[in-house]
Amino acid sequence: MKEVANWRRSKKSRLIIIIGLLVLVAVIGFFFEKTRMWMLGIGAVLLIALGLEAANTDVDLSKAWEQKSFENTVIQRDEDGNAIYGAMCEENVYNCDDFSTQSEAQEVYDTCHTADNPDRHGLDRDGDGVACQSLPQGVE
Repeated sequence: MKEVANWRRSKKSRLIIIIGLLVLVAVIGFFFEKTRMWMLGIGAVLLIALGLEAANTDVDLSKAWEQKSFENTVIQRDEDGNAIYGAMCEENVYNCDDFSTQSEAQEVYDTCHTADNPDRHGLDRDGDGVACQSLPQGVE
């Protein structure tokens, strides 16, 4: 899994980028009459993105495409509204004490699972594919 750059995790950075793109689209639409309809469409998409970002709502579209459903694809946020994308998959970064629920641990286990290293954090000691079974399940 590729690590996500810190500026992409930052809510403030994403809001600045969306607002900047909205301004750019408005300027292009104002000065170039032939592009106005395109710019209106792009502007509408950017306004939706701005609303979702302001509401701390975001989904992992690749996960939604794979699952053919938006269920369980909401990207988690920290206290500041910054996105938490997937898990860090460096060797032995996490252990079961780092999680509040089994489902959180399972997400890290599933995200970092590879054929050559199925349990890089040691979250599934009995090898049954279920991480940190002693933790409470959490809300699904």
